[in-house]
Amino acid sequence: MTTSSVVCPEPVMRLAELIGSRVTDSSGKEIGHVSDVRLVEERGPGSEPGTRLRVEGLVITSRRRARLLAYDHRPVQGPWSLTWLTRRAIRHAHWAPWSCVASHQRPPAIGESGTVQLATTIGELAPLAQAHEEWDR
Repeated sequence: MTTSSVVCPEPVMRLAELIGSRVTDSSGKEIGHVSDVRLVEERGPGSEPGTRLRVEGLVITSRRRARLLAYDHRPVQGPWSLTWLTRRAIRHAHWAPWSCVASHQRPPAIGESGTVQLATTIGELAPLAQAHEEWDR
């Protein structure tokens, strides 16, 4: 009987493991929590049919339970009061491109939060409002 080695693919990361995760900077200092994950749709390699989703980056807020009510997706165009509330909701949020993520530690148990370590400091991250401007170009 021969034995063969089976190469297992890398483990699949679930979005639920990222949302709510603690975020630490390159020095290990906790800087916030993952509020949202931005995905980009792209074509599969070669002749693969269809598209797939790729993580573009993370929205980081200072409070774990911060809810941006989808204001982190795009800037709001509307009455001045709604625009003002939106800017206020995202004023402490930051954008971390996926290239800034050094590692992700899965949660130890279901319902607990994992940890995302960045390769940068919070001072090097763009405010979410600035990322909105770049997304609209």
